[in-house]
Amino acid sequence: FEGRHNVLDIGCGRGEFLEMMRDANVPARGIDLDHQSVALCRSKGLDGQRADLFEYLASLQEASLDGIFCSQVVEHLPPERLPAMIELCASRLARGGVIAIETPNPECLAIFSTHFYLDPTHTRPIPPALLAFYLEEFGIGRLETRRFALAGETILPVNSLPPDFRDAFFGALDYAVIGKKL
Repeated sequence: FEGRHNVLDIGCGRGEFLEMMRDANVPARGIDLDHQSVALCRSKGLDGQRADLFEYLASLQEASLDGIFCSQVVEHLPPERLPAMIELCASRLARGGVIAIETPNPECLAIFSTHFYLDPTHTRPIPPALLAFYLEEFGIGRLETRRFALAGETILPVNSLPPDFRDAFFGALDYAVIGKKL
């Protein structure tokens, strides 16, 4: 998001991303449904407001953002709402604008026993290929999928598995798909 001038953090939570943007001198604001999260952001001097992502995005002018960050949100949406969210995000990004969406990685079987279902508001995991498909469908290209938070770092018995098996089924707990508006 370096060099961006109008970045939106969807689901800003405690404001970690907004703090990074502030430290990097990148103008950013965040929205979240949780009153306490928004209050915490404001107490840190961050631009956060309580808003529904669909209503908020719909209220913005098309092509008005040059960056969108969304972490740990899409897995909370009903499956039929995800394409609408991606379409709204893409329509609000200016050409060349960057979008990054991060979510739990269902390719890592460990998330199902240790992370995903600990949050009762999760509806279903989103495979990286599906998220990438939706982004491409709505004009986002130059896609890159990054995987991080290896299961073996927090679930030590995973490290005793054969490396090929471990990497295929117990790799990264989270992933992000990053792309640009074409």
